[in-house]
Parts: sequence; C-alpha cells; structure tokens
Amino acid sequence: MSIRSIILNYILKKYIKKMQPPVEDRSYVEARKMMSQKGYEDTSVSIVNSSLKKLIFSKKKSKVQIEEIYLEKIRTLFFDHDDFSDDKCILYFHGGGYVAGSPETHQNLLISIAEKSNLRIYAIDYSLAPEKPFPAALHDAVESFKCLQRMGYKSRNIFVGGDSAGGNLSIVTILKLQEINEPLPTKVFLLSPWADLTGEGSSIRENSLLDPYLSYDDWRNTSRSIKKNVEEWYAPNQDYRSPFISPVFANFKNFPQTLIQVSSIEILLSDSVAISKNLKHNNNGVKLRIYKNLPHVWQIFGFLPESKKAIKEISNFLKTNS
Repeated sequence: MSIRSIILNYILKKYIKKMQPPVEDRSYVEARKMMSQKGYEDTSVSIVNSSLKKLIFSKKKSKVQIEEIYLEKIRTLFFDHDDFSDDKCILYFHGGGYVAGSPETHQNLLISIAEKSNLRIYAIDYSLAPEKPFPAALHDAVESFKCLQRMGYKSRNIFVGGDSAGGNLSIVTILKLQEINEPLPTKVFLLSPWADLTGEGSSIRENSLLDPYLSYDDWRNTSRSIKKNVEEWYAPNQDYRSPFISPVFANFKNFPQTLIQVSSIEILLSDSVAISKNLKHNNNGVKLRIYKNLPHVWQIFGFLPESKKAIKEISNFLKTNS
C-alpha cells in the first residue's frame, strides 16, 4: 500500500464520505456533482475537494486523440492514435451507479488504458436514470456493439470493459448478446463491477466502515442507499434478481475470458468474488485480482502507483492471446 493511497483514503473519508447527506435526502444529483459531470459542477465544495476533482477529472496531456462521434444515435468519445491497431478496439462503459458519469469523467483513465494497450477505445454516453431507466442503458450498449461490427470490427476483436455500474453493463451486455444469438467478444475486463443490485451483498456489512467513500459507516444505511438508487432511479418495479439487473444471479456459459479487479476494502468486493465463482463453476476463464486497501475504482486515480499497476495488468490481459 503506497503512501499516496493512504493519504487518498484519508481525504476521501474526511471530505467525501463524512460530508454526504443522510440516505433519505440523497439524490442522484449529488453523484453527478461528485463526478464533476457537465452541467452539475459544484462550486460550493471545499478547497481540498475541489483540488481532488481537478486532479482526477482535468484532462491530462497525451498523444491520444479524442473525437466525439456517434455510433448510430449514441454519443461516443473515440480515443485513437496512428500507432494503434486498426482491427481491434475496446468498447467501454463508464461507472456512476447508472445515474451519473460520462465518457468525459473517465477520459484520463481511458487515455491511460489506450496508451498502454495500443488499442482504440469507444466510450459510449449511454442513457442515464432516472431520466431513462432500465433497460435503456442495456439497449444502448448492445446497439453500440452491433454498430462496431457494422463498421468492420469482428466480434472477437471488440474487447468490452467497464467500471462499477459500467462493469455491470459489460456483463449484462454479453448476456443479452448471447440471448439474441449474436457473436461475442473474446475478452472483458471489469473494474470493481456492481453486480448485485439487491443491496444484500456480504461485503456491504463487512466493508461499509472500511470503504473510503462509496458507503456509510453504518452498513444498514449503505444497503438502504443502494436500494434507493436501484428501486427509485435505475430500475423501478423490476425483478432485482434478474440476471440483466443483478448478474451475480446469472448462469454463465461460454463467457469471454474475464479479468476482474477489485479492492479488499470496498463494499462491492463480494460482487466480484461471486461473479468469479460463478464463472469458474461453468469452466469459464477468469482472473480475479484483489488489490489491498484501495478505494472503489482506484484505477481512475492516475497518480497512484497501484493505478498504474492495474492499468498495466489490463493492458497485458488484452494483449495476450490466451
């Protein structure tokens, strides 16, 4: 555990976790403000909070060219460079609890992955709840995959990845492609995937106090907060044990090679462990990497040595033929 990660955990706990509103007052707007999403910039935060946001979300200098394009009607950020592969790409789904985030909020992470893997990245601006609840995001994800195929990419050369809710979307997109008999990608990488949307995962109870910013100290409030997100905003009046909402309940067969990265202290640890076990049960290829004492989706904090290590691991996973 690096000195930088220790300091970051302290800052996140003091200036993010301790400052969040009670569950009953919580709104998806807070999530959008926290991620400095366009149109939801918050100028009332502390200097420390503001400095941290600039460090994470201000675009870094890079050789990678970023262009706004459309995959059919889906707005997308396209990350490219002359040295990148012409026939392979990454289709990426950002995190944000299905209510926040955009390709722009994750652009520094995506630049780093593109640089290390030498792969083009298509990061879609999929539909967010509550304005467009389930299954709108899933529809966008499936359509974007089909669009890349129509553009000439073979399915085996489209690698799918995502963090948190985007990890969920990565999994359920592949499940939906299987259901409609579409060819599948060969690899998927999941960064702290949110795979159990029932609010009943075991690490909610075990890690709520330890998690630096994604939870409340009282695990009951953490569970209530997750259920509010899902039941009021993302998927009202749905079956929350449906594999297309909570893929921990899926029966995985003939799934792509999968890399999962998760931290030992986050509330979504049990989601990753459960997905890994379910994949192994049906003899699917999966690598579960549990990093110690890091915040949720630490890969986005590019100044951490653990972030650089994780991104290198993602790159090596995508480059290998196995």
